[in-house]
Amino acid sequence: MDTNMTFRMESDIKTKMAEICAEIGMSQSTAFNIFAKAFVRAKGMPFPITLEKSEDKISRAQMLADADIILDDFADDYKRMAE
Repeated sequence: MDTNMTFRMESDIKTKMAEICAEIGMSQSTAFNIFAKAFVRAKGMPFPITLEKSEDKISRAQMLADADIILDDFADDYKRMAE
């Protein structure tokens, strides 16, 4: 059986959500149903809730490893161009 839910949200968030839903061709109701199903499947929030910003989670070691990959790719491209 279908049921209705009523809750409050900031009007600017509702407006932005409506615009995004329209762009991807779904209703706000469908978007909330997708969230609700993901919530039930995850038995909680389907995404992490943290106080840290995602960019704060990257370690120095990971940044250096990423830089090494970029530099290796650049070096390979440079060698190919020099040939």
